[in-house]
Amino acid sequence: MKKIIFIIGLIPAIMILWSCEDDFIDLNVQDDEQIDLTIQHDKQSFQKNELIIHKSKLQNRVFTSESLIDNVIGNSPIRKLQIYTPPGYEKHGDRVYPVIYLLHGLPFSEKAYIDIKTWDPWIGDPMPFQEYPDFPEEGFREWVDGLILAEIIEPLIIVMPNAANEMYGFSFYTNSLLNGNFEDFIVEDVVSYIDENYRTINSPDSRSVMGNSQGGYAAIKLGMLHPDVFGVVASHSGLLYLDGVLALGEVVVSENPDGFIGPDPTKFLTSAGYAMSSAWSPNLNNPPFYVDLPFEYPSGAVIPEVRERWLAQDVFTMLDANIFNFSSLKGVYMDAGTYDELGMNQMTWAFKEKLDYLGIANTTEGFDGGHFNKMFSRFERSFAFCSELMN
Repeated sequence: MKKIIFIIGLIPAIMILWSCEDDFIDLNVQDDEQIDLTIQHDKQSFQKNELIIHKSKLQNRVFTSESLIDNVIGNSPIRKLQIYTPPGYEKHGDRVYPVIYLLHGLPFSEKAYIDIKTWDPWIGDPMPFQEYPDFPEEGFREWVDGLILAEIIEPLIIVMPNAANEMYGFSFYTNSLLNGNFEDFIVEDVVSYIDENYRTINSPDSRSVMGNSQGGYAAIKLGMLHPDVFGVVASHSGLLYLDGVLALGEVVVSENPDGFIGPDPTKFLTSAGYAMSSAWSPNLNNPPFYVDLPFEYPSGAVIPEVRERWLAQDVFTMLDANIFNFSSLKGVYMDAGTYDELGMNQMTWAFKEKLDYLGIANTTEGFDGGHFNKMFSRFERSFAFCSELMN
């Protein structure tokens, strides 16, 4: 009898416990902010709580670049940076993080990857680009948070510097007698600023450099020349074979029926040609633009002496003298769209073929897209690639 009474008395208690368990499950499903970390120990729940309580930050910073002081063209040494720090960065005061340096192409801004409005002048006629990049609806910061939460990448710092050439737009991240030392700006000034002001892992094994278009060119070049600074590189739609550009002489001439009279915002290839020349073939004795263009007018034929100067900054050519450097990198990632409006897919595959011939490991992918329109979906892959290889 006592056993029967005990069992009858136990039934309501069990029912109450079942009811409480159901309420607890519903609570988690309906409102992640109510997760009780004393009960939920799994990693994903912990990361969700980090995202909610200890949020990531996207900060604008300004500093003076020693490498850009007193350049001939008058580019300002005062430079802006956008810096992403992951959830929990401020809470975990003793933790250090790997860093991705994310270099812009178009637009020429530290906000190129965080503000879709900066793209307005570059999409649609007369530009060759008709589609905007696939910006995440939630915003850059929240998008990166999601990659961390989904364990696609580890918590890391992302740095987006402004490397604009104020007269010609493109700087091509190159040391130039005319523009200033934009290579040194990244490798020396920006990296030093970040290491001094943020909790980074101060090692090339924990630094990646990546970018799109001219930023993709720069990532390969800076990794090739400075493996003591960057250990992993990623290039999206990069300018990796300059003879492909030099083959466009007749097209550039066709944009200029009145001769070469300077950059023109309605003539993309012409303006890009002046910018490339300001980086790779400046001539301080050739006013008013102080550059040597690589094309004769009106034939469009390549000028051999200028071509040689360009090829000195061509990663395809530079690879011959830097095989050991490039082979020492922890990883090389490249991709380009099958209908790239500027033909960067052909340049990327030409560079890949040379890497394969030299026995240099690389991960190279094509995709159904153009120069910019699949940018963030591709970044997800390269972020994961870099994150996996960095310490």
